[in-house]
Amino acid sequence: MSLTYVMIEGGLGKECAFSALLPKLKERYGKIIVVSPYPQLFFGSPHIAGVHHPEDPFYDRIPRDANVIHREPYKSPYIFGKTHLCHEWARQFEIEWTPADKPQFFGLPQWEMEAANIRQQRLPREYILVQFAGGQSPYDANKPHVFRPGGQRRAYPLNMAQEFINAFHKKYPGVGIVNYSMQNEEYFNLQGCITLNTAYWHYLYLLRSSLGFIAVDSSLHHLAAAADTAGVVIWGTTGPDMLGWEGQTNLSNTTRHEGRPLCHPFGDVKNADGTPWVDRDILSTAVPVKDLIDAIGGIIRCRRQARLQQAKKRPAASRLAHQCACGGACSSAASE
Repeated sequence: MSLTYVMIEGGLGKECAFSALLPKLKERYGKIIVVSPYPQLFFGSPHIAGVHHPEDPFYDRIPRDANVIHREPYKSPYIFGKTHLCHEWARQFEIEWTPADKPQFFGLPQWEMEAANIRQQRLPREYILVQFAGGQSPYDANKPHVFRPGGQRRAYPLNMAQEFINAFHKKYPGVGIVNYSMQNEEYFNLQGCITLNTAYWHYLYLLRSSLGFIAVDSSLHHLAAAADTAGVVIWGTTGPDMLGWEGQTNLSNTTRHEGRPLCHPFGDVKNADGTPWVDRDILSTAVPVKDLIDAIGGIIRCRRQARLQQAKKRPAASRLAHQCACGGACSSAASE
């Protein structure tokens, strides 16, 4: 069987989402070589025969009988906001996708040990992760400019983020907050957080050991899906029907923005006559701090309960019977 090279493009979150398609892609195309700007996402995957970075010198070694394919959901009816990213991707690849098909991460034993060292040396026993703004590639983290996200499309207001951190520490003293911001972002300087500035693949292991997460629509919530970790996702111009995953708590401010155009994931778009191009409401990410505290509180209680059950070494049947707001996702990492 000839090889199939699958060329994918996009940011870290999008590439992570693509991993949800790999089992079905293997069934459809056989031996797959993934070409991705984030190759570490695919290390160790049993569904592929190899992975390359686009800048690797491998092109001259591609067999002449190989199948080379590229599909781009961002240049399709997906932009109208009425289907999930993976559903459109699957349609283009001529495979099936269901919401139960979530991102996958396998990684390397060395990375797991590195993450364990980070956890032991730099983090408290209990912690959550937060990402209040997104849209920047990890490759840009060392650039001198200060990255500022545009409005409330994909960012929780900076002042409300600090308010949440202060309120969280009052309610959950001793629980750390790991700030998933990069060092050139204004959200990196939020007070009361732990900043790690480590490789993105370490965060997949840290998510598995955490009490949960809070994130806007950016890479952290996709990584959390791959880590099978429950948390809270704050939505703005996009929504869970476009980019979300089962098992997460989804929040948005339901106040409509009167007089503004509707929106697709990349910004406001109007027709020539000023009418909305995309039939989708704009929601604000400005979710009240109390709502965030309540939502993450439910996730924390759920995770703690699962850990307590694990500590008591209850029979597997009782763990399977565990039901809570996260849909059972907390149980997968109860032993971490």
